Amino acid sequence: MEDPYKVKVLEECQISPPLGSVPQTSLPLTFFDMRQLRNPPSVTRLFYYEIPCCTKSHFMISILPDLKHSLSRTLQYFFPLAGNLIWSSECSKPEILYVEGDSVSLSVAELTDFNFNDVCGNHLRDINMVYALMPQLLSKSDAILPQLALQVTLFLNSGICIGVTVSHAAVDAKSFSHFVKSWAFLCKLGADTSFISTGPSLALPVYDRTMFKDPNGIQTFLEKIKITRECLKVHRNYHKIPTDLVQATFLIGQLEIERLKRWILTRILEKDTQLKKASFNLSSFVVTCAYIWVCLVKALGCHYDDNVREHFFFAVECRGRLNPALPENYFGNCLVPCLTSANKEDLLGKDGIVVAAEVIGKGIQMSIKGVSEGFEDDLAKCSSTALEHVSGIAGSPKWKFYETDFGWGRPKKVELCSTHHTKGVSFSERSDGEAGIEIGVLLNKIDMDAFEINFADTFKTYIY
Repeated sequence: MEDPYKVKVLEECQISPPLGSVPQTSLPLTFFDMRQLRNPPSVTRLFYYEIPCCTKSHFMISILPDLKHSLSRTLQYFFPLAGNLIWSSECSKPEILYVEGDSVSLSVAELTDFNFNDVCGNHLRDINMVYALMPQLLSKSDAILPQLALQVTLFLNSGICIGVTVSHAAVDAKSFSHFVKSWAFLCKLGADTSFISTGPSLALPVYDRTMFKDPNGIQTFLEKIKITRECLKVHRNYHKIPTDLVQATFLIGQLEIERLKRWILTRILEKDTQLKKASFNLSSFVVTCAYIWVCLVKALGCHYDDNVREHFFFAVECRGRLNPALPENYFGNCLVPCLTSANKEDLLGKDGIVVAAEVIGKGIQMSIKGVSEGFEDDLAKCSSTALEHVSGIAGSPKWKFYETDFGWGRPKKVELCSTHHTKGVSFSERSDGEAGIEIGVLLNKIDMDAFEINFADTFKTYIY
């Protein structure tokens, strides 16, 4: 049976930095990068831009050449993304190597049978429709892995979708944002724009790995978390698993978040009258995570025993928390894992959101304490929960991906698709520009229906 979501490929090409602009360079991986070799190999973001009068000829003659030219110029500064992750038999650890002529694959496609607004809407959508817009990182061998792939898909007279798939061993969300906003900036302002004139928000990336203090050595770290060349083979053989999953987007406003904060704080102070404030940072991220975690437990709890421990996973960005701190434009990974746990019955109780907020807030405090201390223990803890119920959040509203303007204004929608490898949830700022958080959820249809009901009803139960 023919795939109903198959795109029509118009062009396949390779984009390199300008000839002679980058010398051959080897970039070592830090222990922050190494950890990502154990995870699904890539992260994809889809940027949907509404361009009502975008004919095929206008797209091919004007838009596409600008995207290609600005991408080449951007790769001059973000050259590791044009290189490959290599772990040769002569080396004891992997590296990202850029050699003159290395390039990024760019697919140009057309999708004519589907409505643009339907594809990028907030409602329930078949995950296979979204998957058609995602570029694939095609590995050259078991030991040579590309770091970036792109797909630009035209929706005739409606808009375009720019899909960017990047290796998580090369970047975290902060570095990814730095790259894609730099590309958009150069595309919007044209061929004569100087990257150096962009100002502090888009400063040149910093690659200096000597800024890390690594008292135990990378080899010890590799052995502790069992990173071997076999990990690269797993990445090469990682393919899409056919699923019946659906994707949907939910919105939570700042007014609702503030009500949650007040309600949680009130309950905390009622339980301990000696306290004047919460013992952790009751941030918008913390309370929204707590809310989503409880909604997920309610929606998915029927699949698990009542006495199971529920776990909640996310990552904490820590450039400013190292000693010495890394610059904001450091390019690579700088995340520590945070895994928090609570009893299912407590999360389903009257103060479930309070319990969730406390363990998440205190989990963040523990994760940023010393940052690298206990890092391997956290990884071991994550592995030990494999047979239990783990929920998680990817992304953050603070990366401001809706500010990525290639010259056509704000994106109509930005989707994080790393959660498509497993069931999951992602956060971003809201597409409508309002204060609050946009929440992407990926579940099967039955669980999504249950989550949707709980997302709406939980506020009524706890707040009103």
